[in-house]
Amino acid sequence: MAKASLGLVLLLGCAAPAPAGAPDLRLALFASDVTPPLGHPLIKGTAEEIVQPMVLKGIVLDDGRTRLVLGAMDWCVLRGAAYDLFRRKIAAAAGVPVTQVSLHMTHTHSAPLVDARAEELLSATSKPLKHLDLDWMARMTTDAAHAVETAVHHLEPFTHIGVGQAKVERFASTRRVVGPDGKIQVRYALTKSEALRAQPEGRIDPWLKTVTFYDGEIALVRMHYYASHPQCIYGDGKVQPDTPGLARSYLEGEEGVAQIYFTGCAGDVTAGKYNDGAPERRQELSKQLYSGMIRSIAATTKERVRSFSWKTVDVRLPPKTDEANSPERLRRTLEDPAAPPDQRQAAAIRLAWADRVRARPAVDIGRLRIGSLDILHLPGEPFVEFQLFAQSLRPDRFVAVAGYGEGGPGYICTDAAHAEGGYEPTWSLVGPPTEVLLKGAIADLLR
Repeated sequence: MAKASLGLVLLLGCAAPAPAGAPDLRLALFASDVTPPLGHPLIKGTAEEIVQPMVLKGIVLDDGRTRLVLGAMDWCVLRGAAYDLFRRKIAAAAGVPVTQVSLHMTHTHSAPLVDARAEELLSATSKPLKHLDLDWMARMTTDAAHAVETAVHHLEPFTHIGVGQAKVERFASTRRVVGPDGKIQVRYALTKSEALRAQPEGRIDPWLKTVTFYDGEIALVRMHYYASHPQCIYGDGKVQPDTPGLARSYLEGEEGVAQIYFTGCAGDVTAGKYNDGAPERRQELSKQLYSGMIRSIAATTKERVRSFSWKTVDVRLPPKTDEANSPERLRRTLEDPAAPPDQRQAAAIRLAWADRVRARPAVDIGRLRIGSLDILHLPGEPFVEFQLFAQSLRPDRFVAVAGYGEGGPGYICTDAAHAEGGYEPTWSLVGPPTEVLLKGAIADLLR
């Protein structure tokens, strides 16, 4: 099946009529270009070269009663008002409530980290600091909405889904390595220390899961789920979607089938054990991911489906109230023209999330159920524990998990991790009893 250009709907062929009385299951693929312009801030540094375009890719599902939009975007983090803006425009284009739009980041780090309220706070100081081009953001959200609106007018039948999984070798490893003194050592996505790289992989989910939608025997789109930070090297100004983008490209070139990639619960998982920063590591790791995709596709089993359901629940994740998150302290840092730019930006982001929580305390999480498949959609950067927990609840079903939805909470740690210390609790904007609350919401969705 031929691929369409970015920003255009992919038309998904024809199918035999559904059996009498069966719901009319339909699907369309959408895509839009979300590549930042040269000079735009990234999570670290600014965009100096476009190595590979960044895309928002997703599907619209419809059964004549319920319509659902699922998408994955090659950005690092989308937070607060910026996340809301994408969802509102897409929801309006699809003719659905915002709770029927689930948008996730792949979490590549050669990409923007975006918070519209943080930009407003930074621009209002005596020494403005650019975080986000709001005009560009408005164009990106409009383009995304247009792609979805076009897709809605070109929905085509699907009849089957397929599910498969395979282990990805020599990619994921825990970031939280326990040192000889019992303290947490940080094994970043790029780890130069041979001693840290020599430590065991630790607690991960090694399985890459693939979900395929079919029209009869024709594969329409494949969606892949894997839990690891995806980046190898970043901060060099080279914009590109990193290992998932390369793996997707390999497969699309071979199969002619659209590939969408979702990063799972990877808050405490990186490629640090296998990435020393050498230039060739990106290709090596991309091929490991690609190999997992190929084997997962080969292991796919199909089933005919006649319906799907979408359920959401609201969960209130308690904001951290320690000294590092004191509004007075954060505002002093934000407004201090002599403070380092990264500290001022971090202060703006924390204040922006505090504003969001005061205005709307809850975050919605969702579950798509179709056939023997459940796909769980979570916010923030959840620890892998939440993915393993979800799968343990339903061993009788195929459970895939997408993290990196609403990015406002930052890292969603286990409650124990806040006492253990390490990198992630420092950058988490939510605290205990978050683990209990989120697990309770997950159990409600998968029940």
